[in-house]
Amino acid sequence: MQFKLASGSVMADGLENIVKESVLELAEGVRLKFDEERQCKLLLMPECIVKLNNSATEVLELVDGNRTIEMIYSELAARYEDETLHRDLAEFIMDALSRGWIQLKQ
Repeated sequence: MQFKLASGSVMADGLENIVKESVLELAEGVRLKFDEERQCKLLLMPECIVKLNNSATEVLELVDGNRTIEMIYSELAARYEDETLHRDLAEFIMDALSRGWIQLKQ
């Protein structure tokens, strides 16, 4: 299965139920928090804490249960001119879904 983001670029996603109109949200029990001591964002999950890099933080801050994948892509594309953004975003979303950080909003 493939989904298309803006500009007609096609990305393989590996999951048949993901389309650019899919709305993403943080998975149940997962939240973002700024850690004053480490001066970075952390992803807090039951029995696990993940220190996020800047790219992951920017994407996950846009995963709010209201934005679609296409909207997230558009917001990032407005900030950065990056020819690999389609691929990078698709790979990150797939990885975050498989790790249980985010989920498709029902």
